[in-house]
Amino acid sequence: MTNKVTQPGSDSLADRGQITDVPGVTVGHYTDLENATGCTAVLVDEPAVGGVDIRGTSTGTRETQLLDPLARIEHIHGVMLSGGSAFGLEAATGAVRYLEEQGRGLKIGRMTIPLVPSAIIFDLNLISHLVRPNADNGYSASEMAGSETHTGSVGAGAGATVGKLRGQGLSIKAGLGTASVSLGDGLVVGALVVMNAIGSVIDPDTGAVVAGPRTDAGFENTLDVLVDDPPRMRDLMGIRNSSNTVIGVVATNAGMDKKAAIRFAAAGQDAIAMCVRPAHMAGDGDTVFALATGTHPKISGEDAIAGIEDRLRAAAMRATVGAIQSSIEHATGLGGVPSAAEHMAAIGGETARD
Repeated sequence: MTNKVTQPGSDSLADRGQITDVPGVTVGHYTDLENATGCTAVLVDEPAVGGVDIRGTSTGTRETQLLDPLARIEHIHGVMLSGGSAFGLEAATGAVRYLEEQGRGLKIGRMTIPLVPSAIIFDLNLISHLVRPNADNGYSASEMAGSETHTGSVGAGAGATVGKLRGQGLSIKAGLGTASVSLGDGLVVGALVVMNAIGSVIDPDTGAVVAGPRTDAGFENTLDVLVDDPPRMRDLMGIRNSSNTVIGVVATNAGMDKKAAIRFAAAGQDAIAMCVRPAHMAGDGDTVFALATGTHPKISGEDAIAGIEDRLRAAAMRATVGAIQSSIEHATGLGGVPSAAEHMAAIGGETARD
């Protein structure tokens, strides 16, 4: 296959901001629209304290044990998000190779060892299950990392879909979204999310279903479907085994220790529960990473974080909610699956954001 190193996707970030508003954070994508897959590198200019919160029971991850509070390592050098299911974990190898060439990583004697935890989504059933992101693709995504975060059906979100409880035939194309929150005085929190959930997506501010199983009137709420009109057990088992997930990164320029970073990542999971109904199902692999760069001159050290940690977590929730909404708004149809906007246009309705 010829590598297609491209940066499609919406350039309109509306008023939501982007994760790269956090100083020192860059993002790059490798996108293969022909096969509906890709990967996204979230890199840091300088080592950042890392954390992770995993609530899915069908996860696919790499090096997350490094982020355990009992593990010795405090700092990491980036995060790789990828399609391709377990095969896509190979993309992180490319990020490691790229960072090593740049001299960015853990210094041990004459060696430089980049630490890049990774998580994947299952996108093998949209167009092709034979083409998955590899190390070369991860290298390309890392090489392209910059200050602008393209959104929609791009990178790790190229093959992402949501609202799959009624099967892929009634699902909605989702993708990759991003947002940020400024807390003033140069303190920033950002989020990036890849939406591939079984459930429906809700706007928590209005309660509107903005994406879910398609109907002639709009979208179903998956929570109601599961309780009141569940699919047959055989179909439910097939969905459960298809490994869907929401993966993402929350970042800030505040300084944190690893325990605080883990709690910061947990705020991203709380936001997923606010927007995805229901979240953290048996077939989900929901994983959120945290990056705390520590470059803010005033917010570092245990005492400083203790005074503002809850505010940072609230901002992480708001940013992640915004990123989730962005992933739906900027998606474009692929593989016969329309975006939410395309479906509403087809039935003569209005999207929730209109």
